[in-house]
Amino acid sequence: MECRKFTIIFSLLLAALSFLASCNANSSGKRELVSMYGLVNGSNWRSADPTAIISDTRIKMTGISGNGQAIIITLNAKQVGEYTFTPNNGHYAEFIPNMASGTERFSTLNSDLGSGFVRLSSLNTELKTLGGEFYFSAYRADGGVKNVTEGKFTNVPYTYYDFGDEVYTNVFKYGAGGTIWSAIDIYANKTDTAMVVYGACDRSVSWQSITLQLPTNITTGRHDFGNGISATFQSGFYNYPATEGAVTISEYNTSTKVIKGTFFFNYLDNNNAVQSITDGTFDIKYSDLTVIE
Repeated sequence: MECRKFTIIFSLLLAALSFLASCNANSSGKRELVSMYGLVNGSNWRSADPTAIISDTRIKMTGISGNGQAIIITLNAKQVGEYTFTPNNGHYAEFIPNMASGTERFSTLNSDLGSGFVRLSSLNTELKTLGGEFYFSAYRADGGVKNVTEGKFTNVPYTYYDFGDEVYTNVFKYGAGGTIWSAIDIYANKTDTAMVVYGACDRSVSWQSITLQLPTNITTGRHDFGNGISATFQSGFYNYPATEGAVTISEYNTSTKVIKGTFFFNYLDNNNAVQSITDGTFDIKYSDLTVIE
């Protein structure tokens, strides 16, 4: 009789422990696996470790596949919602075929046909993760297109950059065609492979931009183009790689995340004539996409 009572009590204890374990597993809020995936021109694309940054004005999410193909989505917003990619609203998407220096990217900003959509369905401020869906058509200067469909991102970790009450005024200027241009869309991103500095003019004034690519370990001083340093001048539907030039870094502060410098370079136009970019200067608070909390 005592043995039977013990067996019943032991069985009840096991059942209770199993129930508690189940409750704990369900209440622990175990997260889904981090992922970002979709179809690029019908072929599977997946990033196992996408990351994102959120500032007071912008969300930027980056995913890199195992073979080095990158998708970058930038939103001129910082809250849950639905966003379309247009040339003038600050929302855009890019596809980079590989992370080698000077690789020409596909962008929704490179053509009037560029389009797309993002639904940011979750922004978990406790776990600091993002979730949602996306699709877009991105173009290259030569007319090539990448159609990204059935895109989804789940549990993407983000880092929030709070610059406090002080709003840093980014500067990016350069001379082209006898005119000094001041960019309005300005950013600098530090990734695992490069520091990318970008400035684009107001599309209603002139459709042109400059992209500088620098090594992440670049030091202050003058550096001639080459060895991981390059530039591209985009004008209309054409991208013109720099043939020669130099950048001079006056400040690269990893604490305040500010990079400053000047630059100039030459490029060949569609008639194979040498053209020059002069008087380039930048002063930008950069985003460190290598940081994951």
